[in-house]
Amino acid sequence: MKVSSTTKFPFRSVLSLRPLIRYWEEAIEKGEVVVGASELRERLNNAPELREPITDMSVIEKHRDLVQYLMGAIIPKAARDTDRLAAMPAFQFDPFLATPGFVSTLNTAFFDETVTTNFPDNHMELGKTAKACIMILQKVYGVQMNFEKPILFTIHDKKTGLDKVFKVVINGRFCEIITRNEPKPIEKHVVNFLLEKVYDLDLWMQYIRPEDYEFHGFMVVHLIDVTEQEMLSSIKYDLLEKNAVIRKETFASIQHKLRSLFEVPGLKLGLGFLDPGNNLVLSGNDGQNWKSVAEGGGNCILCNDYGGSLYERSWVDKRTINIEDLTEYQHPAKVEQALIESGIKNILLAPLVDESGTIGILELAAETPGAINPTNSYRVEQVLPMFSAAVKRVKEEMYTEVRALIQEECTAIHPSVTWRFLEAGVSLMNRRRLDEKAMLEEIVFKDVYPLFGLSDVRNSSAERNNAIQQDLLENLRLAKELLLKIHAIKKLPVVEEVISKGDEQMRKLGRGLASGDENNVLEFLKFEIAPLLDHFQAEPALTQHITDYQAKLDPIYGVVYQRRKTFEESLAAINNMIGSYLDEAEERAQEMFPHYFEKFRTDGVEFTLYVGNSLVREKKFDAFYLKNFHLWQLMTMIEIDHRMDGLKPKLKNALDITQLILVHDQPISVRFRPDEKRFDVDGAYDIRYEIVKKRIDKANIKSTGERLTQPGKIAIVYYTSKVADEYKRYFQYLAGRKLILPTVEDVELEELPGVSGLRALRIQIAKSPNVDAEEHVNLMKDIEEALRIN
Repeated sequence: MKVSSTTKFPFRSVLSLRPLIRYWEEAIEKGEVVVGASELRERLNNAPELREPITDMSVIEKHRDLVQYLMGAIIPKAARDTDRLAAMPAFQFDPFLATPGFVSTLNTAFFDETVTTNFPDNHMELGKTAKACIMILQKVYGVQMNFEKPILFTIHDKKTGLDKVFKVVINGRFCEIITRNEPKPIEKHVVNFLLEKVYDLDLWMQYIRPEDYEFHGFMVVHLIDVTEQEMLSSIKYDLLEKNAVIRKETFASIQHKLRSLFEVPGLKLGLGFLDPGNNLVLSGNDGQNWKSVAEGGGNCILCNDYGGSLYERSWVDKRTINIEDLTEYQHPAKVEQALIESGIKNILLAPLVDESGTIGILELAAETPGAINPTNSYRVEQVLPMFSAAVKRVKEEMYTEVRALIQEECTAIHPSVTWRFLEAGVSLMNRRRLDEKAMLEEIVFKDVYPLFGLSDVRNSSAERNNAIQQDLLENLRLAKELLLKIHAIKKLPVVEEVISKGDEQMRKLGRGLASGDENNVLEFLKFEIAPLLDHFQAEPALTQHITDYQAKLDPIYGVVYQRRKTFEESLAAINNMIGSYLDEAEERAQEMFPHYFEKFRTDGVEFTLYVGNSLVREKKFDAFYLKNFHLWQLMTMIEIDHRMDGLKPKLKNALDITQLILVHDQPISVRFRPDEKRFDVDGAYDIRYEIVKKRIDKANIKSTGERLTQPGKIAIVYYTSKVADEYKRYFQYLAGRKLILPTVEDVELEELPGVSGLRALRIQIAKSPNVDAEEHVNLMKDIEEALRIN
């Protein structure tokens, strides 16, 4: 049986007062009616038509006084002035008697236009039919059950636009079920199944046939106002939705429910919270729904306008503030003045708080003074935890979305500048909701000072090439030994040819590793040697020789990889030592003053540290910090050299490092390059710094041919004499602490492509026997503490 909005109630319903009259007659017989019993009996005898089915409402009108007296058994006179009660034929919304409260609340003539039920798809007839079937189970089949699913009517007031919610309680005491045919037996397990499918009328009609039953009598409907609890519950449910506090559909729903809850048609809902970048968010995506009421006609009030305002008090003190009439508020700040100008006279501010503190603020505002007042403002307290949870959830989701955008656009970002990328990410997220092709805004940090350092593995290219050469020669030698053994057993011309090719490869490698030699040898081993071994693998006399050869090859690369492996392991140990110490030192340096830091591993580690005002918020950078960072950088590289001395005995290859610092004493601008997903200098003038940085590690001292960078020394490349004077003061200090030797070289560098006029200072690091390790640690702490305090 498909139910639609036009489906009729399938059972016959007959209005009858017979059950009610029988109740009174029994009460008279029992002596329960003390006063007026005889008169009542006489009046009933004079109105025999009231005992019959009533099809004409004029019968009720004719005996209105008597009917009202009889109805006192179920609608007491005292309740008629306070309760919303109505008597009507069973399952027919056509009252023959109703209290004033019921009449003013529900106009049954316009039921379909004004009432929404909680029945599936708002099908009233479906709900009535299900209730009738359950009554038949109870009264005819004697099924004992506690099945009372609340019936709710939401009544919409077209004039105010507000809703009221009522729980519908149906009293069927004076409703009898007349059976016209023998009831169809229903087993217990079927009853349970029917109750599980209470709105499946096709199923119910298989067991309870409408033609078998009639409802005689009447029912009393009691409307109980549950607007407050239902609206609050519904608001809580709305706030469970994803992105509840930024979706316009949710805003419309919650604002309407709050208006109904407070019975204020023009109530305005507002919300402000901090985004992932710790900025105050006052408007939703479309700028028209979720926003602060303080924005008025769309003109956002600046955050600094909230100083000294009610908003600030509510946020800081974590308490709800309710001003019934803003025009009478004695100390209005800019934001309160703006509210009054926009027509708002009445406001409630409620802070949204979690374990971290205040995360947002909820606003309720009205143009009518006193609309929100102490007698009704308590209602909002019940939903504040849900608003807080929704704001916290959307902030976490926004943070995840912004982080994903940053990851997509920028990859990993150093924590010191995350704030700026979060700002750009939030902006990009909002713009992409309107334009999916929106791009990340330009991110530039102006007037920052770069500190470049390089700890390079000396002669790493030559060491690597030598390791590769020796491994390849060893591989060819082992292959030749195996081929000679194969040829001794299988005298095949093709084996002789491969041996000859191998000899030629060995002669070339013996002269040195030239470009392309490595690939040529690897291809020879793969396409000449390997197929031969596969061919002879099954020969019993050769199997063991081939197995022995293969055992000397690296299991991953399939070639001899011993010397290259030891070189790479030694290189990795050096890089790990330098990288881990830089991370450790840089983490402490962040506590001194926030800065941007990046490092790159090659054959050694190069790092750049940027400091400046534009990189931070709420801090002031000055020359004092820059000088201390210069000294900190020197100290860091001295410690790297000391750690290298401790690492050397553990290395399988005899490797060493050289170190260099480039001092650029003029501020530059750095711009994030989305295509390269990294920072780079910005502007033609600043490009010179980048060029110098990339070329100075190969610089020689002028007229000597000597490489500037040497093991055990630190070279400081500079442009101006002012820098040299600054660093010479540091050297005197460090020499006094026995961290470096007192001799300082001041040299001119040979011209580099596109770079000239560079000079360098070079110092010799004091080795461990002359250094008090504890004093060194204390010195580092002194420098770091000076930075941190100042």
